[in-house]
Amino acid sequence: GRKSAMGKRALILRTLAAPLALLALAGCSVARRPARLSTSLGVRSRLHSHFRSPGNLLRHRRDSRVPRTHADATPTAGDETSYSLFGLSKATYPPGWEKPEGRVEYRDSLVDRFLIGIFMDKMASATGVKRGDSTYEDFIKLCFESIRQKNASEQVQQSLDVLQTFLPPNGDVAFKKMFPKGKGSYEINAEITKVGFAWMVGPMTVETTTENDEGIPMASTVKIHKCRWLQESACTGMCCNMCKVPTQKFFTETFGLPLTIRPNVSRANSQTPSPFFLFLHSLSRCTKHETSNIIRGNNRKA
Repeated sequence: GRKSAMGKRALILRTLAAPLALLALAGCSVARRPARLSTSLGVRSRLHSHFRSPGNLLRHRRDSRVPRTHADATPTAGDETSYSLFGLSKATYPPGWEKPEGRVEYRDSLVDRFLIGIFMDKMASATGVKRGDSTYEDFIKLCFESIRQKNASEQVQQSLDVLQTFLPPNGDVAFKKMFPKGKGSYEINAEITKVGFAWMVGPMTVETTTENDEGIPMASTVKIHKCRWLQESACTGMCCNMCKVPTQKFFTETFGLPLTIRPNVSRANSQTPSPFFLFLHSLSRCTKHETSNIIRGNNRKA
């Protein structure tokens, strides 16, 4: 009885996650849209023409010789995971991927490249830095260029400014009405995060735990298999100043939804008590860029 009810609830949450994520991202793309959208629109036009072909639709669904695993399962060496919106993006896990020096290989769908382009447009508009193509590689380059010659507090504030550009007028008020504090809101937003933000950090798993402020079983733990942003940037300073601190502040203060992100860069895992939070699974050191020695406001090399 109880297990059956919990299973039905989980199924409902997973079913709602994709359309809710699409609605949220659609609203973000319309809110305060910058003038320069040529690259993103180019991706949109290619996306439209790509999916008009039934052959391409079938090609996305055909079986591969690579072993497949469900996005909610912990991957093993040799697995390939379908993830993100509609499961069109792919992540392949070579032997040793879980080690600090290991790497996960990603193939972005056109949908995810479109989302990357939207986010890059917002960043470029808010920071005044010229953006490149709608690729993950150029996205990481834009992140580094946007924080050049900025200290930790300036990086945090700039990231908050970028996040604010995604809000339509009175968007914070609407969010609080739609998602009041409570187990249901935390669990729905965990599912939305797993689907809607996988383009940035890679495949994630939603887990149920009692390790939260309310001390009750809650499927609000989002565990990232291995953070793509950390893997590609190799910078713990950017992780803290552009992701952890501003995102926690944005969700907690603007949306009223308690969020904690605690990456453990020394053991390649993390955990933290909070109603709605992320597990970051990665180890990274700032070795490639001059801006990467800023960690938690202290100018020191990792």
